Amino acid sequence: MSDVMPTIPDLFKPEDFKLSAPPPPVLYKYMIADRVADVLEGGMVRFTHLLDTNDSFEVRKTFRRFAGPKFIAMMRGATLAAITPDYIDQQIQRSLAKAGLNIPTTFVREMLKQQHGISVEQLMRSQMNAFVETFSGGLDLVKSPEEFLTEIGSILLCFSLSERYDIAAMWAHYGGNHTGLVVAFSTDHPWFKNDKDPAESKLQKIKYLDDQNDELFDDLQAAFSSKATDWAYEREWRINCSMKQIERTVDLGAEKIHLRSFPPDAVTSVIVGAKASDDTVARVRDVLTRKYPHAKLQRTTPQRMTVGFVLEDI
Repeated sequence: MSDVMPTIPDLFKPEDFKLSAPPPPVLYKYMIADRVADVLEGGMVRFTHLLDTNDSFEVRKTFRRFAGPKFIAMMRGATLAAITPDYIDQQIQRSLAKAGLNIPTTFVREMLKQQHGISVEQLMRSQMNAFVETFSGGLDLVKSPEEFLTEIGSILLCFSLSERYDIAAMWAHYGGNHTGLVVAFSTDHPWFKNDKDPAESKLQKIKYLDDQNDELFDDLQAAFSSKATDWAYEREWRINCSMKQIERTVDLGAEKIHLRSFPPDAVTSVIVGAKASDDTVARVRDVLTRKYPHAKLQRTTPQRMTVGFVLEDI
């Protein structure tokens, strides 16, 4: 049996947490017509620091403290689960070997029990409980939730997509009032998968809530992947990265645009808006023919009387 202690999730790598259920098969990126050159021709998309998104409250205090009942229970469960008879015997044997002693572990166990009045397992569990209490109580003294969230917001970058191509408000806000386009991405493509575990998606669903949780582990998704309910119409999913994964940065003085390339075969279709110009449609058709021959060219048209959208190949 391994004597490796169970690990606690690394609070400083939120992109590694599995925070949501698997994503839908296709996710959509709304954009204005001018992005045809940058995105489709250039093959790169923008990743934005959380502190720099268009949501003024993107980085906000989503939990009051790090350590509460759930965190303490998780810590206790992880540490106490490791204190098995085999683990204890291995530690005793290591200590005896270092001291150059050849004494049976049963003798050491009995000696410790007589000295402390309880078994080695009970003794270690008592010590670990005390450690967990001390460790948990000091977490917020090392770094406050505000400091932690601001730090995460400054180092983490995200690429945002939507569950749907037919959200009127999204076409109005991000799709140039129906003059732009939507790029459809297959979420099953390896670009969206975890590097260490290809079966796991790196995409994280945004949770919408206005309340503040008591502790971090009340809801990890709310802590790291949430926005206020005002933004719920976006139906957003994200893939996160750090600056070391950024391939190109465009310095505009007042702001910096960080870009990463995406594989062409991750694109399944491009949907132009109902008001897209003939020139935009022609530009999209040309780039699809040259760089994305497998992808469909489609148009979506809002239906006023049914409050829905018709999607057709063009």
